[in-house]
Amino acid sequence: MEDEVQDNQPKGPDLKKHTIATIYSLMPAEFEEFAIETCAWAVEKHKNFKDMATFVFKKFAEKFPTSGKATDGVYHVIAGAHFAASVSHETRAYVHLKVDLVHFVVFKSKDSPFDVADQ
Repeated sequence: MEDEVQDNQPKGPDLKKHTIATIYSLMPAEFEEFAIETCAWAVEKHKNFKDMATFVFKKFAEKFPTSGKATDGVYHVIAGAHFAASVSHETRAYVHLKVDLVHFVVFKSKDSPFDVADQ
């Protein structure tokens, strides 16, 4: 019974009960699938957009940790129903999803190596 989850907490989201659409993606399939599951789980667990974005951010940081270098990059998450965004992101590190009525933009960016090298 190792697969049982303690305290009756589910291991992840019930994707069947959500309407999920990938609006635009430049991520590899593994990353995109993780984003879909994590964003759906955020919608199930949290009521406000800030908490949803923080949840997804922390899950991405756990699953895809960085080395801590400024040039390594970090994931960012925007969640909401109405917003506009203009972001710079790493190649193949951007996805825009819609889970039910909530839009998520997940992308990875890093500091310019020129800023770090000059110091």
